Amino acid sequence: MAMNPKSDNLAKSQELKKQITDLQKKKHQLQNETQRRASWEQRKARTKRLIETGALAEKYFELDDFTIEQREKIFQTFSEFVKSKIQKR
Repeated sequence: MAMNPKSDNLAKSQELKKQITDLQKKKHQLQNETQRRASWEQRKARTKRLIETGALAEKYFELDDFTIEQREKIFQTFSEFVKSKIQKR
């Protein structure tokens, strides 16, 4: 038994609407995944910089046995000098 053209068009229209909705959901999921990946990459790069900077500070200032408060005081002491040298570049 054949469907009439009107009901056939309605079925096709509903199927296309479902496909559009599914594609919009997929697009949203991909955008979220891309944002999460970019955020993860930025955190990873920042963590690496922090570790490298800390290692250099310990190497050149011999901070191994200092408390965090003592380390902060040392960095505060040299902060303005370093900032002024960076700005002059």
